[in-house]
Amino acid sequence: MSDLSGELIDGRYQLISQIAQGGMASIYSAIDTRLDRKVAVKIMHPHLAQDEAFVNRFIREAKAAAALTHPNAVSVQDQGWNTNGVPAVFIVMEMVEGHTLREYLEESGKFSVAQTLQYLTAILGALAAAHKLGIIHRDIKPENILISNDGRIKIADFGLAHGALIGSTLTAESSVVLGSVSYLSPEQVQRG
Repeated sequence: MSDLSGELIDGRYQLISQIAQGGMASIYSAIDTRLDRKVAVKIMHPHLAQDEAFVNRFIREAKAAAALTHPNAVSVQDQGWNTNGVPAVFIVMEMVEGHTLREYLEESGKFSVAQTLQYLTAILGALAAAHKLGIIHRDIKPENILISNDGRIKIADFGLAHGALIGSTLTAESSVVLGSVSYLSPEQVQRG
């Protein structure tokens, strides 16, 4: 996917720069020009936007994540299709400025026991809230745990919620992989 930095999405979200890219979408830092605040905009790769099933999965991700309101889960604020300018299916999320858990561990090495317990409590609280809503993350890994500059923990990327077939965890129904192979349990691998 080409870099969309500088584009205006839905007449509202000014893309500033690409901050992440995955198999299904790219994420941009952006400004919500109506509310004058920073946001993150996840834009589905154009080749997938032609596939109605993938678009429906992307929308399910937005709805599942939007239903979850927890201080330790990245909030979803909007979702839609850009029809003016570059065509794009998008999700708007809160912007968490900081690092992923992976980046932090690579730079700093480890946490204190107290900090580890604090972070685990936050992560488990967000996952428990998601599970109460019937949402299973299915791709918990250091890259999907964000640590804000002020030390708050946020779980990101509920892209596999409700079984969206994205491309890397085995399901009981098929040999399609959902999530990240490195983080699969032995039980998930044996089902395939």
